Amino acid sequence: MLWQFFRLATLLPLTILFLAMGCGGNDLTGGSVPIGNPTRLVGVVVDEADPNTPLADAEVEIILEDGRKITTKTDTSGMFVVEIPRSKRFTLRVRPPGGFGLLYQEWTDTFVADADEIRVVIPILRTGMMLAAFTELRVYPEEVTLRVHERVRFQIHLQPSPQRPIRPIWSVHGGVGVITHDGLFIATRVGKGFVRVRVGNLHAEAKVIVQAD
Repeated sequence: MLWQFFRLATLLPLTILFLAMGCGGNDLTGGSVPIGNPTRLVGVVVDEADPNTPLADAEVEIILEDGRKITTKTDTSGMFVVEIPRSKRFTLRVRPPGGFGLLYQEWTDTFVADADEIRVVIPILRTGMMLAAFTELRVYPEEVTLRVHERVRFQIHLQPSPQRPIRPIWSVHGGVGVITHDGLFIATRVGKGFVRVRVGNLHAEAKVIVQAD
C-alpha cells in the first residue's frame, strides 16, 4: 500500500507537467501556437534575381487580425515554419537578413489561413529593382488531376508582356503538394487544394486534385 502511494506521488507531478506542456503550446516561432486546428505556414525566401539562392536569417513577421505578432527567422535553406489561427487573414512581412538591408527590399503581402497547410515561395527583389505594372494575370493549366508523386509545371500569362523574367509568388493551399520558384508542382498527399500565384496586386489560382496511386 505504501509502495502504491509512493508510485502515485511520483507519477502525478510528471503527468501534470506533460499536460501543462501540451496545453501551453510551442514557443519556437516567437509566439504561442494557436489552440484548436491551426494552419501550418511553410515558407521559403529566395533571391528574386537568383531563386537558387536562399536567404538565410531573414526576419519573418506574421501580423494577425487582432494585432498579435509571430516572429521567426529563416534557416540556412531559407525556410521558416509557423502555426497561425485557421480561417483568419494575416499580413506576412519579410525583412532582409542583417547586413543585407541595402541589397534587398522588404516584402509584405496579405494571406488568408484557408487550409490546414500553406506552402509559399517568396522571391525578394533586390534594391533598385521595380516590379512593372500589369493588368492581367492568368495561370495554366487551370485545373489538374494527379497521382501522388506526379508533377506538373504551372505557367503564367501576364498583360502587358513583361520585358524581363518575372518571379511570381507561388503558394500551395490544402497540403496536397509542394511548388518551386518556377511553378513546378509535385503532388505529395491525396486531397483537394489550390495552387495560387500572385504578381503585385494580381492573383490567380488553379484547382488541384491528388488521387491515390
